[in-house]
Amino acid sequence: MKRAIASMAGTVVVCLALAAGTAWAEAKVTITREESKPKAVEVKAGEEVRWVNASGGTAHVSFGGSDAVRFYLGKEGRVKFDKPGTYDYTVHISGTKTHSHTGTVVVK
Repeated sequence: MKRAIASMAGTVVVCLALAAGTAWAEAKVTITREESKPKAVEVKAGEEVRWVNASGGTAHVSFGGSDAVRFYLGKEGRVKFDKPGTYDYTVHISGTKTHSHTGTVVVK
C-alpha cells in the first residue's frame, strides 16, 4: 500500500511540474552572434516576446525602416506586441566581431 501511494504521489508531482511548465510558455528569441533562434516567432496580439542576448556582445534590435523602433538588449528584455501584423527586425551585434542578421515576429 505504501509503495502504491508513493508511486501515485510521484506521478502527481510530475504532472503538476509539466502543467506548470506549459502554463508559463512564452515566445522567446535567443540572439546569438550569428542568428536569432528561432528566426520567426508567432504571438497573439497583446502578448510579449522575451529576447535573450547570448551573443557575447552588445545587441541592438530595430524594427521598421526610417522611423524604426530600436532598443538596446542587455542580458534580456521583453517587447509587447499589441497590433496584429508582421514585424521584421534587424539585430546588430557589436563588442565582438560586428555582425547583423534579421528575423520576424508575426502577431495574430
